Amino acid sequence: MATGLHSMFAPLCCSAMSAAASHWDQLHDQRRFRPVYPNENVVRFLIASCLNANAVSSLRFLDIGVGAGRHTRLAIELGLASYGADISYTGLHHARQRLQGTGSPIRLVQGSMLALPFPDNSFDLALGFGVFYYGTRDQMRLAIAEMRRVLAVRGRGFVVLRTHEDYRFGKGEELEPNTFRLSISETNEFGTIQHFVTSHDVVTYFSQFTSINLERTETTFAAGKYKNSDWLITVEK
Repeated sequence: MATGLHSMFAPLCCSAMSAAASHWDQLHDQRRFRPVYPNENVVRFLIASCLNANAVSSLRFLDIGVGAGRHTRLAIELGLASYGADISYTGLHHARQRLQGTGSPIRLVQGSMLALPFPDNSFDLALGFGVFYYGTRDQMRLAIAEMRRVLAVRGRGFVVLRTHEDYRFGKGEELEPNTFRLSISETNEFGTIQHFVTSHDVVTYFSQFTSINLERTETTFAAGKYKNSDWLITVEK
């Protein structure tokens, strides 16, 4: 596996991926789009995984869409052998800075969720937080399949997807059922393509896993004007 930024410069394979990389480069270049504290649901997943492990240091963890590295840093602090992949070079640059001083090797690579640059069965744990819903239905399914491919047998994954109750649903051009090119201005997501899923979709999309645990979380902002609605999905290969 790659162990540093020196391995990150392979050209992205198509113009669509290059455009996506450019979008996220622009966002990660702004401090307000580089959260510092890990999401509480990711904290629960990682701590539970560590508590159930015989030897935490032997567990290999992959953060798909590592961004600026907040969840990878947590995984390192918990003692996991941690890796991160992201399509954004700028995000990886900031992730590298965040991971310095942890005393752990910095293992970051540039790559798409649609073609993870790792061998089959490489990881015990994998995270797809706020990543897989950026794209079409087929791209989401491919990203899920890629996560399954790199997980070892009995490996566990944690994925967050958006429900139909999320306020973003329907806000923009519909490209296919439940997939929209967003036209919203409240967040940093103008122009992004997002796919929204039902509970039935979740069961279908993750059908190749041996177990699926599905929860739901909702929060509001702007004095209750807008609602974030997400599926919290824990799976085992």
